[in-house]
Amino acid sequence: MKLKRRFLLIIVYLAFLSCLLPAAIYIYKNPAYNFDMLGYMALVIRMDRAHTIEEIHTITYSSARQTVPPDEYEKLTEALPYRKKFATDAFEFKKILPNYIVKPLYTWLCWLFYKSGFSLTIATVMPSIISFLIIGLFLFYWLRKYLRDIIAFPAAALIMCSIFTTAVARLSSPDCLSALFLFLSAYFIFEKRNLTLMTLFLLLSIFSRVDNIITCFFIISFLTFSKRWKRIDKKEYFFMLAVLVIAYLTIILPVRQFGWSIFYYTQYARHIDYSRDFDQPVTLLSYLSLIYSKLVTAFVSTHFTFFSFLSLLILSNAGFSFRKLSFDQSFLLLLASIVFIRLLLLPDLSDRFYFGFYLIIIILLVRKLSSQNLMLANEDR
Repeated sequence: MKLKRRFLLIIVYLAFLSCLLPAAIYIYKNPAYNFDMLGYMALVIRMDRAHTIEEIHTITYSSARQTVPPDEYEKLTEALPYRKKFATDAFEFKKILPNYIVKPLYTWLCWLFYKSGFSLTIATVMPSIISFLIIGLFLFYWLRKYLRDIIAFPAAALIMCSIFTTAVARLSSPDCLSALFLFLSAYFIFEKRNLTLMTLFLLLSIFSRVDNIITCFFIISFLTFSKRWKRIDKKEYFFMLAVLVIAYLTIILPVRQFGWSIFYYTQYARHIDYSRDFDQPVTLLSYLSLIYSKLVTAFVSTHFTFFSFLSLLILSNAGFSFRKLSFDQSFLLLLASIVFIRLLLLPDLSDRFYFGFYLIIIILLVRKLSSQNLMLANEDR
């Protein structure tokens, strides 16, 4: 009986995967060709064999010219003044490479796909496509804990085929991979409560995107110092903190090859906006102006406001009180705090940076609706 049940379960997951494959194939054939693709291509070339920056620059742009549709290639090299500058000046292009070298796990995966026979451009999107498929399967698995299969199946499929999901999966960036690890770590916070696996996936998220150390630091601090929700003792906390710091330093050290300081962020702040002169200091006014422009962009062209609305639904109670917040609601406020801190350090609210948060918000909303339905069912008995 158990074997039959497992066999049927495998069939269900294969059926769900078959629903995602058309979307994955479409993404494979129609990647976003975003500008960051060029930076990651350059690092893959650099890993593959030793080159001067001039050779890396030439190979990067010639490979893109051969494999990217002409109109898309023109956007990468002519659409904006800074893109034209990077396309024609190898040493200017070199100045932005430290922004990409601090995502080593993603870069290594790109290199593996490239060595497996994929073109340079497609190799940079393959980690996103694979992450997209794994996220879909895991989302379905998680939803099945709270919803019947007949609901969980289409619900997970609709989420994975939504534009905020497929848009991230089409990118040559580590954001989908990062979201996968943050999503997996959340499972071991909310469901299994396994500190080892939680820490492992948080660590992998940092190797995918180094700025995830902000998220990881606040999560483990919340689970240590929150009186109501304490799950980590102080010895475990400082050990985990040491591991995160070592990982962070390991990732940051390579930026010295490009003349950047080990204190990374002082240099990074100068290189956030590609349209400015990197050699000029960043004024507080210009930085605040950048934050403001990104906020306006987020409110009119991202899903950030919609997921803020979903967050309010999760927080809503008949008699709202911060003292009576559930663990899920407290964790949601933690995520909101992390968004604020990240906005100050990384002034961008693009969906790709918060895709992992969006997935967690969906799960928290489902958990809340499920518990409310259970309460109503008990009242009717």
